Amino acid sequence: MKSRIQPIIIVLAVILLVICIRQFLQTPTMILPSWFLLLLSLPCMICISFMLGYVARNILNSKWQTLTWASIFIILFCSVFYISEYKPTYEVVIPGEYSGEVRLLVSRGQGSNFVINKYGIGYIDRKTFDGGFYPKIIRGDRDITKQVKEYGKGALATTAEDIYSYEYLSFFVGGSGHVAEEKGIEELIKINAIDTGYLYRR
Repeated sequence: MKSRIQPIIIVLAVILLVICIRQFLQTPTMILPSWFLLLLSLPCMICISFMLGYVARNILNSKWQTLTWASIFIILFCSVFYISEYKPTYEVVIPGEYSGEVRLLVSRGQGSNFVINKYGIGYIDRKTFDGGFYPKIIRGDRDITKQVKEYGKGALATTAEDIYSYEYLSFFVGGSGHVAEEKGIEELIKINAIDTGYLYRR
């Protein structure tokens, strides 16, 4: 029985690793593409798993192979990653015909407003903005989350006399629908597309 446990652990580790690699490649990123981050993180994770496996084998004076112990740590790391990917997410709702840049401006309150207006503007609270944000994205009645590959952060400033800037998180939504004309913050404020009283000023 003991001789069968080690191959089962190793096979399970390989299966979970493949699942996590697939999930990682589908995860949106802020700056660098997911495949590049995978190339950086995967070898490090495997090396750390083997080092921990070697240490665990020697500390416990185990007859199991280092590969088996490394597989146990790979299973643990992959499980943590997989669970974290399926934690409760936020839902951003975009008008059905909208295409273009979506900007979530940082609000000064505790609440967020993820219902995007026809100018591509919504609001996100500071805690969510700082803590990481990978939402479910709905356009009309369709889930288009997987179409969004990258997120970015930036800041909008008004006139030279205004010392404030407004931070935002953005992503691009493609498609054949109406492509929103890109407007500056002053113009958006002037046409009441942005509620400045709702914004966090930096």
